Amino acid sequence: MAENVMDHIVADLRNTATAHYPAHGELRNVRIVGHTPKNDHFVYDLVIDFERASERLAAKVYRASKSGSQGARNLARLELDNLSHAYELFEKKKLDGIPRPVGDFTEVGAVVTEKFSGVPLQSIVMKGALLPGYADNGAVAVAASMTGHWLRNFHKASADMPEPFDSQALLGDLEKLCESCRSEGLDDAAIRTIMTGAKKSLAGIRKTLPSSAVLNDFTPLNVVVGENGISLSEFGKMRRRGSSFHDVAHFLAYVEALEKYPFCNRSLIGQVHDGFLEAYGASPADQAVIRVLKMKELLSMFAKGRSGKENAVRKKVMWATVMKRFIQQAAQRSLAPAA
Repeated sequence: MAENVMDHIVADLRNTATAHYPAHGELRNVRIVGHTPKNDHFVYDLVIDFERASERLAAKVYRASKSGSQGARNLARLELDNLSHAYELFEKKKLDGIPRPVGDFTEVGAVVTEKFSGVPLQSIVMKGALLPGYADNGAVAVAASMTGHWLRNFHKASADMPEPFDSQALLGDLEKLCESCRSEGLDDAAIRTIMTGAKKSLAGIRKTLPSSAVLNDFTPLNVVVGENGISLSEFGKMRRRGSSFHDVAHFLAYVEALEKYPFCNRSLIGQVHDGFLEAYGASPADQAVIRVLKMKELLSMFAKGRSGKENAVRKKVMWATVMKRFIQQAAQRSLAPAA
């Protein structure tokens, strides 16, 4: 159980904390101050009190009930390896924004890191949507720009040789997703708009695209915005090499999907979208590919639908109705031919 894992982690930190933070003086206490349950793991907040300072840590404990004890250990090992690799890359480049791993707790299915103080980017966007005038002070646009810079730095720090780009394969994947979404109510007009726009966007695109480490989970909910910049703490799905634009499209699709909430207007989403892309430094040719990749991500969301506790028929119908309308609007904005 997670409680037993945390007992082990706390006991270990009481023995090793001074080695992790030799400049902080004598250890006073190790405290658990809260926890957040997630689908396949818990995140525990810890505070280590020293004679001259305190440090906040986060312990991610994978649920053995979901993947088994060995599965939890494997997930923790993969995430720690990915996190350590990313942290070393940023250290070499003297960049901030990736939490420092603290110890090795993979044998109990856990990963412990320093905790970055801040709020999720998604919370800032929602605040901008709900509080009149909040988005006008520039906070949302600045946070989006900082996020674009962070991802650009991550991709540059882990850059690899460009990888071949198969536009026909991408169009084929898009067509299959459209057919899958047809059964959920996506109409023929929307499908034609998507496919015609995608073909036009990819016409004459170069044969290679930039590659780097790819996070595969870079979303507004996982991006933490603090006073000192941006941080990310989800590295379980990271791959050492892939198409850099996948992260960009994945992020923008999740930003775009926020517009399905009635209080999230297009102007606000546009601020985030444009501020992020400008900071990332995507050229017009890059943006053409990203638009198609973003639509692929959105169609994947639509095809998967809702799951888990909200699997009731009525809620699935509501989800399909909202997402159908949203996909149609997104296709018109991103891929419809100019008048």
